[in-house]
Amino acid sequence: MMQGKARILTALVGIPLMLAALWWGGWLFWGLIAMAALTGQFEFLKLARRHGADGSAVLALSVGLLVMLRFAFDGSWAPALAGTGLLALWGLRGPVASAIPRFGADLASLIYPVGLLSLFVDIRWKADAVWGQQDGFLLVLLLFVLIWVTDTGAYYTGRSLGRTKFAPETSPNKTWEGTLGGLVCALLAAVLFKSFWFPYMSWLDVIVLAAIGGFWAQLGDLLESSLKRSAGVKDSGTFLPGHGGMLDRFDSLIMAAPAYWLWLEYGSILFGG
Repeated sequence: MMQGKARILTALVGIPLMLAALWWGGWLFWGLIAMAALTGQFEFLKLARRHGADGSAVLALSVGLLVMLRFAFDGSWAPALAGTGLLALWGLRGPVASAIPRFGADLASLIYPVGLLSLFVDIRWKADAVWGQQDGFLLVLLLFVLIWVTDTGAYYTGRSLGRTKFAPETSPNKTWEGTLGGLVCALLAAVLFKSFWFPYMSWLDVIVLAAIGGFWAQLGDLLESSLKRSAGVKDSGTFLPGHGGMLDRFDSLIMAAPAYWLWLEYGSILFGG
């Protein structure tokens, strides 16, 4: 009962906060994503420690902050790359036998979740520059909607029709039927966005963005589940009462954000691709 109340209370606070940050954009949005990314990085490092990867959490988190602060340096990755060099030097300390897991875990924590999630800020700021605040907000909101309707559609379709296991060792409850149901819901959501808010979105955009939110994002959930199972834990953390850790809530977005950014930047007409 208490778990359910905590879950509802967290959602009542977190959802309006996320929507407000999405709407305002700028450094407010950056701050929210930076908090999610760095908290997720800390959770990842804790998971890695369960496998004996005893790197420097303080140094890794400091470099993670440099990754997020690249927006203050015109998007340059140079400060973060310099910090990564320090991580490599730090990896020389301690037993040589554990050098690979020590440095590997620190480096992986910079890529997942920090580097990948930081691209969501690139999307928001670029969308503002190209379309203005209102349409930029809607374009970023679309990714959240695609992930949300996918999760909801996959859950109910899986419960009703699910027979064929998708990844039984990683997530026993996921089925191919549920996955396809979620993908169909994502496609319908993308069509609605095109119909009401983005008439200039091509049908290729609709298909690709629906695939990113409806299938690729589900792989992010599976990846995080495999990390937790490897570490022998149920949740990545306790930062969000009733929901687990940041990685538990942002796992789909971590995987979807770079794919969404790549398509908008290089394949879609929305960013002039």
